[in-house]
Amino acid sequence: MLLRDLLADPELGLVLLTGEELLDRPVRGVYITDLLDPRRYLGGGELVLSGLVWHGGPEDSERFVSALADAGVAGLATGTARLGSAPPDLVEACARHGVPAFEVPLAVSFNTLAERVQRRGAAPRRELVSAVAAGADLERVLRMAAREFGADCWVLSRTGWVVGGTADLPEDDLDELVGHADRLPRTVHLHERSYVLCPVESDTEPAAARWFVAVRGAGEEWSGEEEALAADLGTVVALLRARVDEARQIAGRSVESALGRLLDGALTPAEVAVRLETVGLPPGEPLRAVALQAGDRAASTTLLREIAAATGLASVSAPLRDGASAVFVDDESHLLALEEQLRRILARVEPWLPERSLTVGLSDVSAVAGLRGALEEAGYARRLAEQRRGRAGLATGAELASHEVLLASAPDELRRSYRDRLLSRLADYDRVHQSDLVRTLRVFLETSGSWSRCAKQLHVHVNTLRYRIRRIEEITGRDLGDFASRVDFFLALELDRGAD
Repeated sequence: MLLRDLLADPELGLVLLTGEELLDRPVRGVYITDLLDPRRYLGGGELVLSGLVWHGGPEDSERFVSALADAGVAGLATGTARLGSAPPDLVEACARHGVPAFEVPLAVSFNTLAERVQRRGAAPRRELVSAVAAGADLERVLRMAAREFGADCWVLSRTGWVVGGTADLPEDDLDELVGHADRLPRTVHLHERSYVLCPVESDTEPAAARWFVAVRGAGEEWSGEEEALAADLGTVVALLRARVDEARQIAGRSVESALGRLLDGALTPAEVAVRLETVGLPPGEPLRAVALQAGDRAASTTLLREIAAATGLASVSAPLRDGASAVFVDDESHLLALEEQLRRILARVEPWLPERSLTVGLSDVSAVAGLRGALEEAGYARRLAEQRRGRAGLATGAELASHEVLLASAPDELRRSYRDRLLSRLADYDRVHQSDLVRTLRVFLETSGSWSRCAKQLHVHVNTLRYRIRRIEEITGRDLGDFASRVDFFLALELDRGAD
């Protein structure tokens, strides 16, 4: 409901003190307080009710109202029992901070006002919740909401997947809406259209896999009532998401078992293909495998399912080994475009990822008979992506013909030991003498042992460079004129770069 609705209710008899231009604000709840600074208990959108027990002068009014404004409340309703009326300094503070203020008649209790807000505010959502409880799917819920709004609405994933909607959503708008899904709720204006965005609240999905609601209006302005209904729709969609996730998990258990037994040699690719067909994948088509790791197995699986859905290709995902894997089945032309799609999706979700928290491996296109090899290849490619910098890394099977895959496939302890045996004494020398031998070695190898180019990059004389190289050889006991030694040092430096 809106502040305007409360003011117009004759049974409440509220008196507007300031903020007439802000009466279209939606009221999303009520909070009764006599704390001087209640902001830690406020989430935004509340009508705050206060008997003004805290008031001792203008300084208190300033502190109280600034806390309400900072919390983003809808407005303030003051009681008259203690002071008889709202102090002028309080009204002035509300006007200054943009907080609409009302006076509540002595005959109206705060509980009566709170019950009126809760009763009016719950009405739009009850119809939607009842429909979900009766088995309505997302399409029906969105149609019901669209009738209420008189506008089209969608449920979107941060991966760029249009989960559902009542109309086509322009691709440009989709990308921009996903980019604005960081601080919700909010209103976004795009191409002479306005969208209200509200979160689909959940604490179980990783941030990059969360959904949100988008409602499109024809003009630039939205009423508070529409914003409140959009928030209600987000709450209801959270119930539907729980149903979707449960169905995914049921399908995933069968696939997880089949893929695990395939990798262990207990099932043949043909037997696994039958299992995949039972969960909806078309038979007889080529396939590609994807391996993903983003935290634990549960988070990895949830995010991979959202990413897979955003591609629009037929797929099934399941937890596997230390992350999650997916099998995509489609015609070859669509599978060949999968790498580009994945890179675009990873760019969308990257803002919600901690540093170096998502790695993805993509196999080459394969026939069903090569499914086991495709899964293994995707796993090796993911480990290759893990060695690279960035929040979201993707490596493909085509990149496995490189020294990087040898480094990625070696156990962590072996990689650390190899790096330390070759570089630790140089690093210790640099630390003690404030020298630059490790960097000198790196640049020397990057310039293919060219004395002039290396010296130029290091901004030193060639004779200084020759002295440094001799010192490196003395400390390590290796001859940098020997090709095998150069390869060993190059690999160790690559490992050292990955450990930074």
